[in-house]
Amino acid sequence: MSSPTRPWRLAVAGCGAAAFGLHLPLLTSSTAFEVTALADRDPARARAAATRFAVPRVAANTKDLLDGADMLVILTGVHEDLIEGALDGHVHVFTEKPVGLDVTGTRKLAARAQEAGLLLEVGAMRAHDPALHAALAAVPNPAGGWLIKADGVDEAARRRLLPPGFSPYTFTDDPTQAVPEQLADPHQVTALQILLWQGYHLLTALALAVPGVTPAACTLDADGQSLHALLYGPAAEPFTLVISATAPGRFLEQIHFSGSVDAATVDFARPYEPPTETRVTTATGEQSGFPDPFATMWQAVSDRLAGQCPADLPTSAALAVRVEDLAFALAAICRPGPHPRKD
Repeated sequence: MSSPTRPWRLAVAGCGAAAFGLHLPLLTSSTAFEVTALADRDPARARAAATRFAVPRVAANTKDLLDGADMLVILTGVHEDLIEGALDGHVHVFTEKPVGLDVTGTRKLAARAQEAGLLLEVGAMRAHDPALHAALAAVPNPAGGWLIKADGVDEAARRRLLPPGFSPYTFTDDPTQAVPEQLADPHQVTALQILLWQGYHLLTALALAVPGVTPAACTLDADGQSLHALLYGPAAEPFTLVISATAPGRFLEQIHFSGSVDAATVDFARPYEPPTETRVTTATGEQSGFPDPFATMWQAVSDRLAGQCPADLPTSAALAVRVEDLAFALAAICRPGPHPRKD
């Protein structure tokens, strides 16, 4: 691939809060990209997005959406059919994470894209986060740590981003997604959903920091809301993963890595708030004011479209497979926690 003399033409499927609040503001203001068409299962929502971001066309179907596009940007909850449609049309793909709940399907789509000479880019924003990479630079070989997420602000934040009269989408509105047949128990499926829908960024950070990490234990609380896991690095370094339910308005997303001589803690900004609020604390002090990881991610997409792949990161699809593999391995060993005693 080589850079065209024009911007990369993007067709966008899905006009929810991620589109209104993150992707479309960046893409429609970039000189590297041109958003040529939008689609949404609610045509009124697509028309509202087209008006706000001056996108010339609202597509009636996938074929119409892909017409003239270099890349399909998938911001919906369920992705597989749209990915297949784009690959059928020999169009590159960017998809929000996760690709799916069944990593077997992700592998097949990644292999199909590679065989066709097409990109399958996955929105692992944390892989491009300057704050995380600052922490990894301070602790290049973590000897332990923890990763925590408790998000009671996401729905309210998404609602504020949408035009009046539109509500945030939820996964309950989406078609049923295929799950690995090896997950026989409902609590294992719930664990997989929590890991990939709520914990994807934490798993991305852990996969980048400790490539050889191995799940050792995983517990889902009795209400099916909170998950606790223990994982070990190649030399038995312990890492704790917690994805917890929380009251509305409360938020914590924190990653801590400790090494033989230093430690680093990242406190991430709330969803849809300026990334400059993210803080990294090390022995030498506190850093903030980091660049926008979404801008960094989309610059990497532009570079890869031009055939300039960053050498220090795995390919986007390869990283997605690693993250989904890790989520599946945790879900497969997940056990339900005890019901609280009432006496």
